[in-house]
Amino acid sequence: MTEVPPNTLSSMKILTAAIQFGSSRICAAAAKINENGSYEVIAIESVATSGCLQYGCVTNIDETAQRIKSLMQKLSNRVMGNGFGALQSAYVGLCGISMHSMEYQPTVMLPEGQKVTDDIVLQLQQKSREISIQDYDILGLKDNGCTVEGETAQGHHQLILANHRLKQGILQAMERAHIQAAGFLATPLLLGDILTTEEKQQGCLLLDLGAKLTSISIYKEGKLRFLTVLPLGCDSVTYDIASLGMRVDEAEDLKRTWSDASNPSVDKIQTPSLPMEVNVKELNIITMSRYEEIASNIQHQVEKAGYSKLLDGGCILTGGGSVQKGLTTLLSRRLETSRISTRSCNTIRYANSERKPHLASLMSMLNYCTVSCEAPKKAEPAPPKVTSEPQTVTAVPVGARPAKSKKTGIRDFFGDLFSGLDE
Repeated sequence: MTEVPPNTLSSMKILTAAIQFGSSRICAAAAKINENGSYEVIAIESVATSGCLQYGCVTNIDETAQRIKSLMQKLSNRVMGNGFGALQSAYVGLCGISMHSMEYQPTVMLPEGQKVTDDIVLQLQQKSREISIQDYDILGLKDNGCTVEGETAQGHHQLILANHRLKQGILQAMERAHIQAAGFLATPLLLGDILTTEEKQQGCLLLDLGAKLTSISIYKEGKLRFLTVLPLGCDSVTYDIASLGMRVDEAEDLKRTWSDASNPSVDKIQTPSLPMEVNVKELNIITMSRYEEIASNIQHQVEKAGYSKLLDGGCILTGGGSVQKGLTTLLSRRLETSRISTRSCNTIRYANSERKPHLASLMSMLNYCTVSCEAPKKAEPAPPKVTSEPQTVTAVPVGARPAKSKKTGIRDFFGDLFSGLDE
């Protein structure tokens, strides 16, 4: 997969689509690309991944294929109601536990006196994409520019790698569902679009908090410096709460409605949905403990990358887990920064009711979906060909007597209808 320049479009309306394989749900969206290059979301659908994906990787190809097929059929039904044809393909967003960045610096020789041209830049990028790393696929490339030393041009690239099983499993499921992959995109890389230029320049930490995965990206001096994906997410908090003796869906509701990751309490509450009295202090201790573990791992990755206390642009949260009450306070304390904000994707036009952080990755993907994913419409059958000249028919007056045949004398029951043929 190569990094696709956004908005390289033709002058006609295009229907495009993206499907994202998250850690808890498979989400898909269809968008109309207008003549001016703007994107307008038409429909969004999703389905749970339980039983078919684990940490972004396919564990059951047949079950995954069935869910993809059902999901894309629902999406097709909705876009067909807007005057488009069915969808036959989609761009595929990938994020899994093996995904991480690797710095690579390819070189090419410059002819004497020649400056770095666009062709040289493309040569450097091609060299990076063609390197072979055992058991890994290159899913993305972030070009951080190039430098020249003497007659040598050196590229500075961040390659986004993932174990080949991540892409292979999803590709097999897509093929079995008879949905073509228009391209593969590394969603943590594309999420950088929700950051401001100032944040990237000053240095910032971008966290995408999902159900079972947390992606970490570090930007400094306008460039991507580090990216990795942790096998830790907000579902672990839900399961911890469920250990108190309740169903998982009850625990999830309790977490979203009542828990606070930064403020233990001694009060008790009685919720309408739960037939039990819940100790808020115990609930918050469980919630805070698990988020402290996640925050500790994030902090370790920042230190490992060498950017501890160097990210003046702060920390930007997105993803479904970013809305947890008290999380910004906990992270501010752990990461020693007061500049923490929660953000969704604002580069795509879609309904305000859907402008939520858990859709940020999917919406960021759409801005890189540049080709039509619409199935070709069937041609209408051509009208039958006329094999002979039409005959002139003379109407017989009502009540007229049939004429005799000129050759046989037998009265012709068709009268004057064919009389001109014998003359």
